[in-house]
Amino acid sequence: MLSLTDDAGRVGLGEATPLPGFSPDTADEGQRALAELPGALGAIDLPADGTTAAFAIVRALAPLSSRLRHLPAARFALETALLDLLGQRLGLPVSACLGGGRYAEVRVNGLLTTSDALPVMLERAGALVARGVRAIKVKLRSRGEEGFARDLEALRALRREHPGVELRLDANATWSLDEAPRRLALLAPIGPRFVEQPVAPELLHHLGACDVPWAADESLAVEGAPERLLEAQGCAAFILKPAMLGLLRAHELGCRAQARGVDAVVTHLFDGPIALAASCELALSLPRPPLACGLDAHAGLEAWPELRIPQLREGGLVTASDQPGLGIRPWMD
Repeated sequence: MLSLTDDAGRVGLGEATPLPGFSPDTADEGQRALAELPGALGAIDLPADGTTAAFAIVRALAPLSSRLRHLPAARFALETALLDLLGQRLGLPVSACLGGGRYAEVRVNGLLTTSDALPVMLERAGALVARGVRAIKVKLRSRGEEGFARDLEALRALRREHPGVELRLDANATWSLDEAPRRLALLAPIGPRFVEQPVAPELLHHLGACDVPWAADESLAVEGAPERLLEAQGCAAFILKPAMLGLLRAHELGCRAQARGVDAVVTHLFDGPIALAASCELALSLPRPPLACGLDAHAGLEAWPELRIPQLREGGLVTASDQPGLGIRPWMD
């Protein structure tokens, strides 16, 4: 956890929680980089309102750009803490400092995995629907043709059980460029909104239009890939993970995607409460409401001291906190 204190005694909070095996950086690398911050930040020209807050932070971080280039979790922590401070000074939530505030709520999606036995998966789906969740993302964990056939049967059962629920699928970049179109065609009768990252990150822009649209996740961290994907046929959505991209970069990509008619989804990386609150503010800051986002509370939060996340509401909703900054205070207070 990162805390920054300004001259008036305000405390801005950030969090760097890279996910082992997925994040390009590690917790140790982030801690070393953040420990070297005192004296390294550029001057922060405090804006009179929230419209230029993000630009002020970009300028302040310019001297650190090369140092943080390959440490997105650390950059996320620093950007979050600075926006929290500016929001408190201006009396605005972080979403407004990013230029948002046009809508009051965003729905969240549920999460299932085909590695669970089918009865367990269906039971969990029923519990999500009972909570008010209207979109469910399913991670396709099986491998090989037999595994895909099992996943397909499980998805058919899920669709029969919940015909009105929006389904999204995530292949985690495990399909080849040759087999992806065939598998997407087999999934079409189930009616998924899209399949996240069906092929390797550097290949996704080659996939083209298929029977089921696809979404970009890990590809967004590949240099030059977002620009290629905005031009690609078949790309339905950008999956924005600020812990993998940085908060300001995720916001920039979300705005660019929506301007091109590509949907956006904001999701956590099993972050802790501070980063999750920041991701919620990101979801509330885009030019138009994103699709239901992957911002539901998750089991990993149990490892943290209990801390209320003011943006999360019952019934599968993220709402504006109506508090300055992140609206979250640490348990050390």
